[in-house]
Amino acid sequence: GVLTDGKGRKVNFKNTIIIMTSNIGSKFIQKMESIGFHNNSEKAEYGQMKDKVEGALKDHFKPEFLNRIDEVVVFDILSKEAIKEIVGIRINNILARLQEKGISVSITDDVLSYLARVGYNPQYGARPLNRLIQAKVLNPIAERIIRQTIVSGDVVTVSVVNDDIVINTNNKKKQISSLRSQKKETSVSK
Repeated sequence: GVLTDGKGRKVNFKNTIIIMTSNIGSKFIQKMESIGFHNNSEKAEYGQMKDKVEGALKDHFKPEFLNRIDEVVVFDILSKEAIKEIVGIRINNILARLQEKGISVSITDDVLSYLARVGYNPQYGARPLNRLIQAKVLNPIAERIIRQTIVSGDVVTVSVVNDDIVINTNNKKKQISSLRSQKKETSVSK
């Protein structure tokens, strides 16, 4: 019921659930992913893979530690649809942050498919998606905001061209200044 940290502080640990994650046995999960495992014996193959992962846990951890664990859950391989949903969630978070700054973003479905395809790694799961979204979408937009080539009121379009992400801006600031210069030219020519 009580946890004591390294500095002697005590924390009430009575109603606590501890969730620990590990990549132990991930090579077996990768093997299942490379085989495909979408046939009639799917449950049997999953059971075999789970047994191998639990065997790897027993090889790595002492029995005294494993005996204190109530449940071991072996996660299934993420499907392409699940990865695309994760990409959608991450992108929606970015869109919400940009919307707060008055910047509208239009992202094509091809972008979500591209990010899901390029950003997924069976060994590391969905974690590389964050780095890819950061590098291909968030950083380029942030750089343009810093340089003020994207400002409040702009519409940013993110699309895929030649298997790479392209960001275009409908810049309100440039349109207003070009309209002003056109008006000046019109009044001078009269």
